[in-house]
This record gives sequence, C-alpha cells and structure tokens, in this order.
Amino acid sequence: MTTREDLIDGLKMIVREGVRTTVTFGPDDWTYSVHDEENGWNTKQVYCHLTAIAEILPGMAAQFGQASEGVDAAAGVDVGAMNAQLVAAKEQLSETELMEAFQASHEKAIEFVTGMPEEQLQHTLRVMDVEAPLAEILDTLVILHGIMHIYHAQDRSGH
Repeated sequence: MTTREDLIDGLKMIVREGVRTTVTFGPDDWTYSVHDEENGWNTKQVYCHLTAIAEILPGMAAQFGQASEGVDAAAGVDVGAMNAQLVAAKEQLSETELMEAFQASHEKAIEFVTGMPEEQLQHTLRVMDVEAPLAEILDTLVILHGIMHIYHAQDRSGH
C-alpha cells in the first residue's frame, strides 16, 4: 500500500533522476526522438510532459478524490489530446527554464502531497481499469510513469 511518504520519496526521486540524467545533455540530446511512433516525443517534450503532470497533480488529485467508488474518474478524458496540450504549453521554454520549471513543479507537488488529508489519500476510486486508493493511483500515474519516461529518455539519448 502506497503511503504519503512513498509518494513524497517518489516525487523526490523524479527530481533527482531527472536532473541527474539531463545535466550533461547537449542541444542534440534534447531533440532526440524518444518515442518513434507517430506523434512521438523528443527528450524536451518528455520533460515538458513531466513538468505539466506535476503542475496538474493537485487538480487531478482533487478531481479523483471526489470520484464515486466504481465510477471511472478519467471517463471522457482524451489523454492524448490532454498530453499534447500540456506539452505544447511548455515547448517554448529553453532547456534551462524547463528544468527549473520541472524542479519547481515537483517541489510544489511534494508540498501538496504533504498537506493532503489522509482520508483523501485512502479514497478508493477507479481510473480506467485500475481500482485502488488515490495514493496507489497517484503512485502509478505520476511516480512510476515519470520514472519510466526519465529512464526511457536517458537511455534513448545514449547517456
């Protein structure tokens, strides 16, 4: 069972590993295609995505926290369109500005999680095919998802 401390540790790990894996990146590394599929992302777009997800975490948690048990809290959300919009909103940032926003957004997410009521963290809900407490959902959608993107981007860039 995911605890508040697990979420905080996970968010800290995202910051640590995101900074560690990008600190030596040059201009070509940021434009490297990480996802080869149609409409795939380059490294910079991956970090735009991760930054935006941390920024929307409080609103997402609030929305999910109000979901009725058994009802898909993400019903009607076009995840692809949402991700495209979130990434596009950050792409104009320089790589330095992006990494500053990446760190700041995750620090704010840590502050938010620190102050979340325990009953909200333990509220059971369904998101797509997963039914679990909100803490578990956030662990999957934010922490594990974020780490996967970071390592995928780092691996693909050849560092």
